[in-house]
Amino acid sequence: MSQQPDDDLNKPLPRKSRADALAWAKQYTAAMAHYAETKISNDPAPRESFEECIGRNDEVADDGRFTLTYAVYAHLPQKDHIEAVRKVRTALKQHGVEITSYEERPARPEVLLHGFHNKEHFSLIADSVKPPNLLRFSVSTPCFLPPGAKQQKF
Repeated sequence: MSQQPDDDLNKPLPRKSRADALAWAKQYTAAMAHYAETKISNDPAPRESFEECIGRNDEVADDGRFTLTYAVYAHLPQKDHIEAVRKVRTALKQHGVEITSYEERPARPEVLLHGFHNKEHFSLIADSVKPPNLLRFSVSTPCFLPPGAKQQKF
């Protein structure tokens, strides 16, 4: 959960079902691959991880709130990674994503991009991973409360 002032501890959470969160994550990672001008592969398979939300004081609610991290992979010659992620970086900036860190390592060649969308509170990664010639696109959602669930108060 993001850091909020104490008076916002019980601020209403955004609502989304797990299925809707997964569909959104798939759409966003597909857009990142599109910006990179590459295609998502099923080898390795996409990875999804739903987790309970943890509060700033380590509180864990039992109201069904969750976060999702979803990652997909694209096969792309390693020499093309930097240029592909530069395109992703440009497109993300145009869509309101703040690039929080960016590193190019031309000698390898590898690239690492971290971003955060301040309005929608999701983070993302585009980076070179192993084995060589593999590019990862990943998004992590904010804490969502399932539709119809009553938000627990702290």
